[in-house]
Amino acid sequence: MSQTFRMTGFAVMAFLLCSFLASAGLGTENVSEKKAANRAQVRAMAKNAKVQSLENQVAEGAVEVDLFQAIEKEQLAAGIIQSGMKGGKLFLENKTDQPISVKIPNAFGTRPILAQIGGGSGSDDIEQLFGSNAGGGMGGGGGMGGGGFMNIPPEKVVAVKYQSVCLEYGKPVPDAASAYELAPLNEVTDKEDVKVLCENLHRVDLRAAQFAAWHMNSGTPLAQLASETVLRPNGKRVPNFNAKEVQQGMMLIQMSRQAASERAKKPEASLSSGS
Repeated sequence: MSQTFRMTGFAVMAFLLCSFLASAGLGTENVSEKKAANRAQVRAMAKNAKVQSLENQVAEGAVEVDLFQAIEKEQLAAGIIQSGMKGGKLFLENKTDQPISVKIPNAFGTRPILAQIGGGSGSDDIEQLFGSNAGGGMGGGGGMGGGGFMNIPPEKVVAVKYQSVCLEYGKPVPDAASAYELAPLNEVTDKEDVKVLCENLHRVDLRAAQFAAWHMNSGTPLAQLASETVLRPNGKRVPNFNAKEVQQGMMLIQMSRQAASERAKKPEASLSSGS
């Protein structure tokens, strides 16, 4: 892995605990109804979705819109299926009567439904945050990096695959039946080096990135991560991260922090340009 590596585009997924539902005036029944409605919506979107890759330009005749602004304006409906630790699918439905080109950010987050009410993490039985990006889907990787455009015809649904890393060490891994929502990356992590890492998931080994993310975002000691073992279905206990993943993860930590430091000094400069 090159030491001249410069972090560019990603996206991030994340899961947050709804720790103060009672104080917010939301009972368990209302939360369950919200989650059930979300799952039904995502199932309907998935049934009608056409999977596409990110494009590097706005489609001819389409209106360019920002992902989160378009959702807020109800031009778009968004759905998430998080298929474990390494990624999932993002679904977008064009709610307008004209074609739109949706600008996908370099990185984004996902979190459990209603998690934003809690204001932080809580019990260990809630799925953790994820950082994700949809890069590498434009044929052969590289190309335009983590961001791009999803070009959506009027009243149609499209889907794009993304890669992700868990951001909260020790919390359960969600499955495809869990209810998630899309969130801006800065709402699931405030650490600049983690943001840089998430922006580059399409460029690196995801297991090495997971090693780095748990250390940088959760503060899990490197020695603990390097020595951790997991029990396989065959009854054997094996290292959670192999030697190569640990080595590459250490390099990613160093490079992410360096790139974040350079970004702070020159926020207007491209990380890939070396300027």
